[in-house]
Amino acid sequence: MKAKKIRVGYGIFLSVFTCALGIAFIAVALSIFADGNWQQGAYSSEIVAERLFPVSIVFYLWIAAIIAGFVLSEVYPYNEKPVNKIKESVTLKRLSLRTPEGSGEEYERDMRKIYVEKRSRIIVYCVSAAICFAAGIASAVYMLNSANFPTGVVVNEAMLDMFANVGPWIFAAFGACIALTLYEKYSMLKEITILKSLITSNKGNPVKAADVKPVNAILVKIKSVCSSGYFLWSVRGAFGVIAVTFIILGIFNGGMRDVLYKAINICMECIGLG
Repeated sequence: MKAKKIRVGYGIFLSVFTCALGIAFIAVALSIFADGNWQQGAYSSEIVAERLFPVSIVFYLWIAAIIAGFVLSEVYPYNEKPVNKIKESVTLKRLSLRTPEGSGEEYERDMRKIYVEKRSRIIVYCVSAAICFAAGIASAVYMLNSANFPTGVVVNEAMLDMFANVGPWIFAAFGACIALTLYEKYSMLKEITILKSLITSNKGNPVKAADVKPVNAILVKIKSVCSSGYFLWSVRGAFGVIAVTFIILGIFNGGMRDVLYKAINICMECIGLG
């Protein structure tokens, strides 16, 4: 109980600290804008770096608070009770293993309905994947074409043209994924209802033999290794080291200053912060 109170208190503290840090960043941006005409260099990288220096100290304290939270989770471990929420896919898999044998017109009709639901989900998967793939290819072709981003064009115009050409593809991909999620749940619930009715009406009949494919021992071993905690933490650690390495290299070769300057230009010319 003590561990739970400590973790809840820390969560409240970190939430308030995060909101305060965000307000501090906004206040610095507004103070720079209020000082004078931003069109004559008020948002230069030197001024922004100078104004953000005091806030950067608070930012480092925020990073330290996150690290302290990780230490607290190790010192005061708290195992929450798992929520017994079963997914539709798990329920469907369990019911499929209990599909009874049977005969008759009603039994064949229910089995055909189950087959139709399975086939329709596969079709929807393929259509959604095709839409996302086409959207990715079309967006990449436009984004990688340097002719679409000439240097002499105002940033606003280039961004509007990009949105007009890439935006519909992005919306189509998101729409396909959302439709897939909704239809998958609807279809699974429908199949679960059919299976429950089928099991109830054929109660006492032997379970229908499932088509079991031979399992390759090598694939089982690979799956076991890939799903182990050590492997997952190793992958995360490797990506973390790579990320920190590239960040350090970017700081030393002046990339951080370039990114800051480009971010300022985007805020002022594209988003319209001024």
